[in-house]
Amino acid sequence: MQKPLTGLVCALALLCTVPMPATADAPAQIPLIDSAWEANGHASFITREAFPNGILQVTSPSEEGFVALKNQSFSSGTIEFDIKPVGEEMPGIRFRQQDGDTADMLYIRVSPDCPASQDCLQYVPILKGRVLWDVYPQDQAAAPFRENEWNHLRLVISGQRMDVYVNRQTEPSLRVTHLEGAAGSGTIAFEGPAYYANLTLAPGVTDGLDPQAPTDPAAGDARYLVHWQASEAVSMPSADRLGLADRPGSGAHWSPVTPDYAGLINLSRYYAPTPRQAPPQVIWLRTTLHADRDQVRHVALGWLREIWVFADGKPVFAGKNRYNVKGGRKAPDGRLSLENDGFDLPLHRGANSVVVAIDANTPDMRGRYGWGFIMRMDRADGITQQ
Repeated sequence: MQKPLTGLVCALALLCTVPMPATADAPAQIPLIDSAWEANGHASFITREAFPNGILQVTSPSEEGFVALKNQSFSSGTIEFDIKPVGEEMPGIRFRQQDGDTADMLYIRVSPDCPASQDCLQYVPILKGRVLWDVYPQDQAAAPFRENEWNHLRLVISGQRMDVYVNRQTEPSLRVTHLEGAAGSGTIAFEGPAYYANLTLAPGVTDGLDPQAPTDPAAGDARYLVHWQASEAVSMPSADRLGLADRPGSGAHWSPVTPDYAGLINLSRYYAPTPRQAPPQVIWLRTTLHADRDQVRHVALGWLREIWVFADGKPVFAGKNRYNVKGGRKAPDGRLSLENDGFDLPLHRGANSVVVAIDANTPDMRGRYGWGFIMRMDRADGITQQ
């Protein structure tokens, strides 16, 4: 990633390949011309009266590609632009993008119901090429967004937080309190069928938005099971059955997994997507719970997509949360949440082995979206996790 160019003065802004530098009083106007963007056949650039900096028309669906700004690095500040969607698609903007496989993203589920639909706007991180739209149900909201018309969006990004304002509303439609992307800075990119115009960047202009995320709810809370070791990905023997005998053998390599915010065991950070034609893969994880007495704890479980749980060699739970399968979505709407389901975990005095197997397999979706789980016990009295 090249460093941003500063101090550049250009007499003919529409002919520049890099934007004018921004100040607190004058955000940088970004030229929407071919020489300033990496389009790769996914866009066209239009010159039209009343749009002095041009119009960018992204023509390909979101899953087929994006159009990235050249020679620019953005971390925190304000991004503003106008967008006119084409049809009921899902256009959006990426920021802090690195190499196309890592970014933070805001996208719009365009529909006439946007003002009432709780998933009109959604924030998602992109990790290792996976778009984690199904992992963070808390980061979506309704918005006064109009289909087939020009709309104005303003993103205020400060450290780990983001506020999104739609059509010059005084209050944000969406507040994101914990950005999950893996990069602290990167370029800007657009995707999805839409027209974009009047793009400006104001680095460092954050309206006083606190850059720190709220305290991690799982930090210091022993109810969350966050200490795991994970295996390498292995081929799954069957799409419908799996037993403890299928786990990796004694010579397998196990690595510690660092939990994400709120106790999420986010396997998307560790495992790249698999090709669609590849056989299903499963990850095995293991931990040990020490109990000071015999007891049974109820565990709330959120996961994507199929999961099996074993306690001291015995199965205690198996479930599917598969978005694209009729009747296969767990509440809330197939997203990962502690509302998904739960199970009773029997513990005896002493050391208890807990083993999890989890697969990302959903028809037509394997390897492209979220993968992981959260476990939280109802109480942790007399229990420690190794």
